[in-house]
Amino acid sequence: MTIELKPEQARTIDQAIRAGVIRTPEEVVEAGLEVLRDRLQVSLVSEDPEECMRRFRAWAHSHPTTTPLLSDEAIDRDSIYRERGL
Repeated sequence: MTIELKPEQARTIDQAIRAGVIRTPEEVVEAGLEVLRDRLQVSLVSEDPEECMRRFRAWAHSHPTTTPLLSDEAIDRDSIYRERGL
């Protein structure tokens, strides 16, 4: 398969390679396919609410629970907006 890029698309790929975001133009295709796979998966899961909830809970439980809580002062409105005078 041959894909012809618009000049702006080619410039964006060149910039991404120079910036180190990707190494090859082929990685752009793989990244695009990954987005499509994710969208397909979401649309398939959204048809089954129980599966959607199961996946959400699995995602939520995949995060660490050892993160320390913020102090009351850290989340106090006065300490957040002190410099703004609000």
